[in-house]
Amino acid sequence: MAYPIIRLSSVTYAIRAQKQLERHGIQAYIRRQAGNLKGQGCGYAVEVRGDVENAAKIIRNAGVRIVSIDGGDI
Repeated sequence: MAYPIIRLSSVTYAIRAQKQLERHGIQAYIRRQAGNLKGQGCGYAVEVRGDVENAAKIIRNAGVRIVSIDGGDI
């Protein structure tokens, strides 16, 4: 099963996003994205096990820039 992926602009932001989400009770895992990601940040993302819209709001409120969101298949 694929989970929503939130792509971020740096590995530092990925770590910060993961910590913020876990503080709010949302499981999140840092993932390195494969392939050609030119123009899509550093290639790091957080895989979210929960409400992706709420997760994005939490991440943005923490001052983390989101590059893109892929919805997964849930």
